[in-house]
Amino acid sequence: MPFEPIRILILIDDTRGYCSRVVPRMKDLLRKRAFQVDVHLIQDGPVDIDAYKGIILGSPCFGLAIKGVGPTEELVTYVQTHMPDLEEHGVAVFCVYEARPGLTLDRMKGLVKSCGGTLVAAHGYQLLRMRRGEHVIPTECMVRIR
Repeated sequence: MPFEPIRILILIDDTRGYCSRVVPRMKDLLRKRAFQVDVHLIQDGPVDIDAYKGIILGSPCFGLAIKGVGPTEELVTYVQTHMPDLEEHGVAVFCVYEARPGLTLDRMKGLVKSCGGTLVAAHGYQLLRMRRGEHVIPTECMVRIR
């Protein structure tokens, strides 16, 4: 039986360009783990998720994560509108934060669960130290999305 790579979608809100700073390295690490990776910005409109086994959701988190706590309203609305049924998908979440992530990852986990998705990983990337823990999402996807 020939090998077929598993398809993963990285879906991000790229407000202020925070998430796009993390995505190239994440995409490279996922490809090294034999995934076929596509990237889509929510600003580009709807995407068909049926072809993907896994989805990685990313959101920026602004300020001290008190008033500017994520995920962004745009990401929440996008997921609830265009992806209400994530039952067949393993979903990882990440945020890129300035000072601290606050409750962003917990809220993103709740969003995934409310849409029926199976959470496989969560990680926060600090804007000034993005390489710290960069292996977490790709490694957990490799182990849990099959």
